[in-house]
Amino acid sequence: MSKLFTSLSIVLLLSILSITSQTIQQDTTKVRLLDEVVITAQYQPQSEKNAIYKVKSIKSDIINKKAASNLRELLLQEANIELEQNSVFGSSIELQGVSKENIKILIDGVPVIGRLNGIIDLNQIDLATIERVEIIEGPVSVFYGTDAMGGVVNLITKKSQKDKVEGKLSALYESIDATKLNGSVGFKFGKNTIKLNGSKYHFNGLSTNENAVRNLNWEERKQQFGGVQYIRAINSLKLRYSTTYANEKLFSVGDADRRGKIYDKDYFTRRINNNLSLQGKILENKFLNISASYLDYQRYHDTYNVDPTTFSKTKSTTDTKDNNIVKFNFTGLKAQLGKGKSSEKLSYAFGTDYNVENTEGSRILNKKQGITTLAVFGSVNYQLTDNFELQPALRQTWNSTYGSLLSPAINSKLKFNNENTLRFSYARGFRAPSLKELFLDFHMSLGPITYIISGNENLEVEKSHNFNLVYTFQRSVNEVSYFKVEPSFFYNNISNLIALSDLVNFKRNYINIDQFKSVGGKLLFEYKPFSSLKLNSGIAVTGRYNKFTVTSNTDEFLYATDVLSSVNYSFNNLGLDVDMFYKFTGEREGFVFDSSANNVFKTKRDSFHNLDMTLSKSFFKKSLQASVGVKNLFDVKDIETINEIGTAHSRDMQLWGRSLFIRTSYSF
Repeated sequence: MSKLFTSLSIVLLLSILSITSQTIQQDTTKVRLLDEVVITAQYQPQSEKNAIYKVKSIKSDIINKKAASNLRELLLQEANIELEQNSVFGSSIELQGVSKENIKILIDGVPVIGRLNGIIDLNQIDLATIERVEIIEGPVSVFYGTDAMGGVVNLITKKSQKDKVEGKLSALYESIDATKLNGSVGFKFGKNTIKLNGSKYHFNGLSTNENAVRNLNWEERKQQFGGVQYIRAINSLKLRYSTTYANEKLFSVGDADRRGKIYDKDYFTRRINNNLSLQGKILENKFLNISASYLDYQRYHDTYNVDPTTFSKTKSTTDTKDNNIVKFNFTGLKAQLGKGKSSEKLSYAFGTDYNVENTEGSRILNKKQGITTLAVFGSVNYQLTDNFELQPALRQTWNSTYGSLLSPAINSKLKFNNENTLRFSYARGFRAPSLKELFLDFHMSLGPITYIISGNENLEVEKSHNFNLVYTFQRSVNEVSYFKVEPSFFYNNISNLIALSDLVNFKRNYINIDQFKSVGGKLLFEYKPFSSLKLNSGIAVTGRYNKFTVTSNTDEFLYATDVLSSVNYSFNNLGLDVDMFYKFTGEREGFVFDSSANNVFKTKRDSFHNLDMTLSKSFFKKSLQASVGVKNLFDVKDIETINEIGTAHSRDMQLWGRSLFIRTSYSF
């Protein structure tokens, strides 16, 4: 409770600071606020204020000020988002209490593939070419199909260019022994634009476990990224082709096991993404969006036997690339035609989505499997009155494995006046079983015993009901000053949740057994007293379903609270920015079933604070920028989870401790 009081005090202090600062310095610069344009789940690009979906947008200036090297670092202080770090599978995201397979990660509307244990590793998603990140909480299955049951995170790449030649070079050094170098250049000639980019990141790894002899739970990573983009203007249309390459080598250093054996592993991950798209206005008031993509992913590891005395390493002859490689590829074609809002009351969008997913590997049934999906979808927006619009939507999907499925949704927006808006949505989300859940065939021998984990071709589709309610009050004081208050509420109910069965005769398989629910909301404040200062603060509460309600004799939901705040202040005359990003993550309770004792016991994860601060300075008409800062000022590392008898149950990897950074960039 004292930690929560401290967090609320910080938010209150910052609020007082933002108000009183008007008397200290009043910037008279007249800058008219522009509405943020969003594209995720829209008929055509439009302002966030007019969108019927509530879309959260994180722009490139925030990415730069946070010195975020990847998507994980960018999302650390966002409301209703929790991140979980695994030393092998990487960093995963939870939205509104919903996680793993049910959150879809997109780049320009194209899915990111390569889930391991249901996780898309956010550490592997580079931000060097990203213009903004758009987030929608809750199901968007109508527009994006499977995996979008809990929400979508869509990364939008930089595409526009004004001058004939534009480029940027940047370098980052962080005191945890991490470095990053980025370079990009674009050439514009006539109606054609060509962009090239490349980046390199190296994190030397560290351990937050003081008892580990040689294990680094934050493993050393070496990453390379590159890409080429070609854009041609064809009247009001834009033809775009992009190809990107990503490669990571992760060094996993092991401790001795119970038998005294030590194994080191090097994990190699490679992604090659190709996308061809045609977007723009046709027939005066229609918007066309066609995208064809081919994505290729592979991951394997090399294992080394380590001598416990000399620590010399010998490459394993049994655990080799040939028997542990995992391959995925995705071929997709999506077309959407939309008619945006105009003087007419009716607007609409309809389209088709076709994709083929394949996987190969020794741990897949018959070494190779695939799924083909075809879907048609449509949505209609009707302006019932000048202030009320209704948008029903429907998606019909045919899948080669699980058959046919209908997914409906309905959104509404009530605009009381220019200052007050109420959004309500209901969606019937779905998630089809993944290739791994259907066709896994994993055998692991430990001495005389062989453990088997297998897929299940008879799995049913996970289905969900989701309700979202968002109220927005925004008042402009003058051309640059405004304040905004936004309370929101959500409810998720997922049935047929896919999970592994209990171990019987050394065998486990995927089954439809679990149910999950989450409920909660957030209250966000945004205040801009003048053009130099912007303050955000808020509180979010998430209740997660307790499936041991009867056994543990407790409530159905276990609640956790987050408090967040950010301050952005600009000394315009000096070209100097000061930024602070803060989040308090409250205690999180849970229950764990102990199979050995056949009993359920309660656990509690400690709360923690995360505060980042950045000082940025621009030179030579903003062509040269430099920033210094501190991440994780409170030096948070692993967070301990305690069971009900007061002993440690586990330590959750959250952050790697305090670090200082310096970042420079030069644009030309």
